[in-house]
Amino acid sequence: MSLCRFTCTLLMLALLTSPLTLFSMPRDQMIIKESIVYPTEEDFDCHSSSLVEISPGVLCAAWKGGPGKGQSNVDMKQNVGIWLSFFKDGEWNGPKQIVGVPDSVCWTPVLMKHPNGELLLFYRVGPDPRRAASMCKRSFDNGETWGKEELMPAGIIGPTRSKPLIDSEGKMICGSSVEVGEPDDEYKATACWVETYSDHQWSKSGPIEIPGKRFGCIEPVLFWDIHGTLKLVCRDRSNRIKSEGWVWMAESEDGGKSWSALRKTDLPNPDSGIEVVMLGDNRILMLYNHSHTKRYPLSMAISKDGGNSWSRLCDLEEKCGEFPSAIVDSQGHLHVTYAWTATGKTQRQVKHIIVDLDLV
Repeated sequence: MSLCRFTCTLLMLALLTSPLTLFSMPRDQMIIKESIVYPTEEDFDCHSSSLVEISPGVLCAAWKGGPGKGQSNVDMKQNVGIWLSFFKDGEWNGPKQIVGVPDSVCWTPVLMKHPNGELLLFYRVGPDPRRAASMCKRSFDNGETWGKEELMPAGIIGPTRSKPLIDSEGKMICGSSVEVGEPDDEYKATACWVETYSDHQWSKSGPIEIPGKRFGCIEPVLFWDIHGTLKLVCRDRSNRIKSEGWVWMAESEDGGKSWSALRKTDLPNPDSGIEVVMLGDNRILMLYNHSHTKRYPLSMAISKDGGNSWSRLCDLEEKCGEFPSAIVDSQGHLHVTYAWTATGKTQRQVKHIIVDLDLV
């Protein structure tokens, strides 16, 4: 075999086996159903959805949004509240607003169905994430009615991106983060924290930072591997300071009390939210934007070794799709909601897709 042919053969083998290029699954084969949750009218923008199953076959989604021109929390700095809708019998019903803040905005709602039956909603209110108060609301009838908002203790942020986990002792474990300063400021820092709630008391561990870099990681997403090791992956803000961003990962051997140093994965991150779903058998799915600079495409990657390595499966959206929330329901279907922008538009809608897990 000639040297040129041998080199080409090696290149082909590398392309076929590379975890970042092995993604040939057509989108249309992966998606069983897709629909727009909200809104259907003009001059309304939505973002940062959160999705849970409240009973077999019934889903609940929450998101931040409001009426006006432009994008919520960017162009629209008032009347950005939290909205809720239910998915029953294969359809989404008309949404209702459950949090309203006429003179401010809401940030990143997180829904959680607690084992005790409560439906919890965590969110923040304030002009920006650096100056926001953390809140919680509870529902005892699967989201039909909600109690009064509760202000979280000072220093406790609550889950900033994804649903908390409940361990075998009933302790609630939240992935949290804190940001100080703006990207253009001389003094700025970010860090991930893990907050736990047990016996009516909060505690927190951290900071978890990118080694040698004070500004970067936020919004950790927690999951367990098959051995019971608690792990997290997190978003990177480096794109905001014109540096290359990645998905980072750390792990805890003591249930979240102490954490390893963050290490870089092979997956890029453009300063955008990510989501993780545990499939069992040590398989983990990640929904993320496969880019260093753009919040698209919306891609799906899989790990078969508990998050230690990742292979890109497919792109669920090519030109938009950000801040996904995902669950596997009681019937084994993968549901994903995310912010979606129609061609030629700038305002975002909440889109819902059902993905065929038999092809994963």
